[in-house]
Amino acid sequence: MGEVLSRIENGTTLDTIARDLDMNRSTLLAMIEFLVDEGYLEGVGVGCSCSTSRLCEQCRGMNAGHGMAVYALTSKGMGMVERLKL
Repeated sequence: MGEVLSRIENGTTLDTIARDLDMNRSTLLAMIEFLVDEGYLEGVGVGCSCSTSRLCEQCRGMNAGHGMAVYALTSKGMGMVERLKL
């Protein structure tokens, strides 16, 4: 989890994170959703067309364009990254 947050902080794309960590994209997206739900990340400029609070599977879709969602660390996420650097 910390490695994913650190890479997002550095601006690494989700496809690159998945490849570098040898992780399925769907697994990474599930982790991202968990991190959003727990307050470590926030979606920036993303939302569902179905009016839910986060980007759901229906709106993300199987053929959604890469780079569609942009995430930023919250203060909680930044705190975790800083603790991991110690």
